[in-house]
Amino acid sequence: MSDTFDFLTTEIGKLVDFEPDEMRQETSLQELGLVSLDYVSLQLAIRKRYGAEIDFDDFTSGQITNLGQFCSYIEDRMALA
Repeated sequence: MSDTFDFLTTEIGKLVDFEPDEMRQETSLQELGLVSLDYVSLQLAIRKRYGAEIDFDDFTSGQITNLGQFCSYIEDRMALA
């Protein structure tokens, strides 16, 4: 797994009742039960760690639906930062 995936699953594990070692690339964001406040917390953690900005419209539009896509999204944003 990538550093981004490990970071993301650890941060999500702090927010929801889901253990990081139970999360896979194909785990859906809906399955994790993330709510809007969780996304704000993730946004802050990602900005602090990677300097990358997250656009929540990409999540609400259904463009990003699982952890693998979320990791790729962060890595793409890091390249732009």
